[in-house]
Amino acid sequence: GKLIEELRGQELIFFLSLSPYLFEETIRNLGRLLRNYTNPRKIVVEKPFGFDLRSAQRLNDLLHRYFIEEEIYRIDHFLGKDTIQNIFSLRFSNTIFEGIWDRNFIDHVQIVALESVGVEGRGEFYDRVGAIRDMLQNHMLQMLAFTAMEPPAYMSEKFIRDEKVKVLKNARIEGLIRGQYEGYREEVGVSNSNRETFVVAKVLVDNFRWHGVPFYLMTGKALSQKLTQITVVFKEVPQSFMKLLDCKPLQNRIVFQTAPESKLQIVFELRPPTGRFMACPVETFMEYRFPSEFAEAYEVLLLDVVEGDQSLFIRGDEIEALWEVVQPYLDLQDEPFQYKKGISLPQQAEEFLASEGRSWLL
Repeated sequence: GKLIEELRGQELIFFLSLSPYLFEETIRNLGRLLRNYTNPRKIVVEKPFGFDLRSAQRLNDLLHRYFIEEEIYRIDHFLGKDTIQNIFSLRFSNTIFEGIWDRNFIDHVQIVALESVGVEGRGEFYDRVGAIRDMLQNHMLQMLAFTAMEPPAYMSEKFIRDEKVKVLKNARIEGLIRGQYEGYREEVGVSNSNRETFVVAKVLVDNFRWHGVPFYLMTGKALSQKLTQITVVFKEVPQSFMKLLDCKPLQNRIVFQTAPESKLQIVFELRPPTGRFMACPVETFMEYRFPSEFAEAYEVLLLDVVEGDQSLFIRGDEIEALWEVVQPYLDLQDEPFQYKKGISLPQQAEEFLASEGRSWLL
């Protein structure tokens, strides 16, 4: 209380990066402390925001008891990454891309976040959440929302977040598999657990633009590489030059990668310089690598907090919509399949896509 009095007249910013079990009491105490503070104040809340839909709604209600929505900044650092933000620029600043960004031209979308490390001493915490709560419910679905949203009427925080919420309200998981790396149950704080460390989900967005286009989301720990990227895969042309030459057909794709590098990659087909006109085209890559000196995601987002820009933060109804998508899959009791640490992908993940006539493009 004394410190608050000394700072009276200043804008106050509080950053809550706590165990989810401490959030409610901390918010209550903070709200009571600031009850009579009339100057600007902001509260930044780090994930996980709730444990399920009901707890997220309870947290929202509690926050709104002491703060208005314009003072609340629910942070997801993935949204501060420059490559993710460039989905906006590519789509909404370039006619050649936005005009083909729908079910008529796009075959499917792959959203991948793989890690080479395991739980690394965080077994007790991780076993309470697992891959669905830790990654799918937030980072993965946020990347989906950025990829699938409609153009906002205005480039302002309200309209951007309105469009993301519309996508999430229309999103549903049609299929999901869970895995666990071998040795997970020997981690400190974990015993005989069925908690997943790997998950693949097929998500459909039931609206006019995306009807019938699957979004495949995959995330997992203890794999051979760290890789985070969105791959938009386009349909084959109706009468492919490659098929006429009996060549293997290839599909155009756009890749937004944040790890291990920040880059944008466009993949298309060109005839190789063979001296022969009737030659099979080959995949050609056009890449733009973002300079490494760009600000870190948290730097970008914290500057937005200071400046009062909520465009890249998660609104109350948005966080509830995220939980609604995954809620049916939070308490699965079935045994997850086992996979060896350090492999590129579990066989079950390969089979999941193969059953749909597709393969992972990593």
